[in-house]
Amino acid sequence: MAKNIVYPQVTFTEFVEEPVLKRLALFFDSIYVDEGRLNHLMTIHPSSQSEHKTAIEYTQSVWQFLIEKNIVKPYPFIPAKFENANKDSEEGNLMKQFMELIPQKNSTNQTEYSPSAEELEQVRMQALHNFFLSHDISIRLDTIALQKLSESDFYPAVRTNASYSLQPEKSPPTQAEKRSSVIQFLLNDIPTPDISTPWEQIVDFRTDDNVKNKYLALINWVNKVSNSSGSLSDIKDEYEYLYNDYMKHFKLHKLKYNSTVLELIVTAGAGLLMALHSGEFISSFRNLLQFNLSNIKLMEEEGKLPGKEVAYIYHLKKKFRED
Repeated sequence: MAKNIVYPQVTFTEFVEEPVLKRLALFFDSIYVDEGRLNHLMTIHPSSQSEHKTAIEYTQSVWQFLIEKNIVKPYPFIPAKFENANKDSEEGNLMKQFMELIPQKNSTNQTEYSPSAEELEQVRMQALHNFFLSHDISIRLDTIALQKLSESDFYPAVRTNASYSLQPEKSPPTQAEKRSSVIQFLLNDIPTPDISTPWEQIVDFRTDDNVKNKYLALINWVNKVSNSSGSLSDIKDEYEYLYNDYMKHFKLHKLKYNSTVLELIVTAGAGLLMALHSGEFISSFRNLLQFNLSNIKLMEEEGKLPGKEVAYIYHLKKKFRED
């Protein structure tokens, strides 16, 4: 089942979100973004004199590329998310929080008041907090609505945990909540690619067949542990054990692989030079075939390594961050 994240895209002058999007693209099948917000960004036409022209055009080209590669999927406004929400449900609780963020008109007459600089700064920070909190609540409501409309899994990308901390505690967590917690701590273990990492490299990594198999193995493990009776702490311990076990065995495996490659190159080296000199290519092709067969055998052995369930995270780290 596809794993998707619903992202609260907000337009700022600088494209500060790109590294975050790269990180999400390395874990989730698709990044869902509100169609209205995305259209607003894509239809901005800065004047040639605008100091932000280059930044805006670059941002637009990145979003367009992500849409074309099916990494980003725009979704339309969902009016049903605000309708018929039971006050005791998750949607009802979120709607209550959302309404409390809307400024209320003060009908009482007050004398003129001049706030201090410190008070103005507090108001500014509170307004900024409420701005992000309202977007997080809206994204969580969209996530619930999208989940009801699709058989895929959807998770909200929130900027703070404030909307969760205001909810009444529930115990024990549901299977969906447990899976969401597992995915969150896995996401926290994924490195954020450098801003200079080209998107083409992210796409190539996502579409590599060997990598995709490792990703599917990881998702299968997530589903299995989410259905287990173990606590989140137990699952984290199992992940750490599997990850370290795989890392240890993979490094030993690579030593064996490199030794085999070196042996084949040395064995084939003289024969290859003689074959090229004499025009007889049969022996060199035989050595090349032996090399390929050995490579295939080593790839098969890699698939049997302990801890292979979480191998995707290990190889992702090796690709986008030097340990």
